[in-house]
Amino acid sequence: MSGRILRLALLGLSSILLGISSVPAAEFYRIPLPADAREQARLEQKLPAVLHYYSQLSAAELATFYQQQLGQPIQQKQHQQQLQLYFQRNGEQIRVVIAEQQGWRDVSLMVEKR
Repeated sequence: MSGRILRLALLGLSSILLGISSVPAAEFYRIPLPADAREQARLEQKLPAVLHYYSQLSAAELATFYQQQLGQPIQQKQHQQQLQLYFQRNGEQIRVVIAEQQGWRDVSLMVEKR
């Protein structure tokens, strides 16, 4: 499944799931998550693996959190009110997408092989 299709599917799913109670999440593919992360969807049986969660941290706080955890991003984009951060670690490419969703930050983590 292409990254764009996967992202669109997750964004559609997020609008449906926003009203459903969620569970706390601690980490994904050895990537720590903020303490307030509320997991909405997890697809990790094969790569690309995806975790989708909500947070009340600001986009800037989330970007700082991931830079502290993963180092400086190799690329950073602002696209249609979404902040996209790209990191590389141990042969994996990690993409963090942060968007605003009804007062929460809607965060998707995608992990794939380089």
